[in-house]
Amino acid sequence: MRKYKNSQLIVYWFPELCAHPSICVKLLPKVFDPDRRPWVDINAAEPEEIIRCIDRCPSGALQYSLPGGSSVDPVLASGAGNIGYARKHPASVRIRTCGKGPMTVEGPVEILNRTGEILKTGSRTVLCCCGRSCNSPFCDGSHKKTKA
Repeated sequence: MRKYKNSQLIVYWFPELCAHPSICVKLLPKVFDPDRRPWVDINAAEPEEIIRCIDRCPSGALQYSLPGGSSVDPVLASGAGNIGYARKHPASVRIRTCGKGPMTVEGPVEILNRTGEILKTGSRTVLCCCGRSCNSPFCDGSHKKTKA
């Protein structure tokens, strides 16, 4: 974990979680620049902008907290990117990996395609991990036939 801090905000980066969709770079390139070292310049934007950007990080690799004495509104800083968010919002969905087989999803879930169309809603589903399913993103058992 790497930490970037000023008097208003602390940004944490967990590189092992980063899926590199570059949302942070697209939304705030003056703060997040992978060609610069360090790649995070926490002073390049207002803390509220950085918070809104980090709240959109799909992997959770970027998180934030407020240091003591920060003037940032704590309500704004209580979104999904807050480092303590998971403690205050226990998981309602459980995803289990099954070795070389599929992933099972348990809990209220909505599966969307690339355009945002709902493919399935429900409380359980099984997703393909091997990429061989003829019913992607859902598992159809193809991993058993191809020894994936």
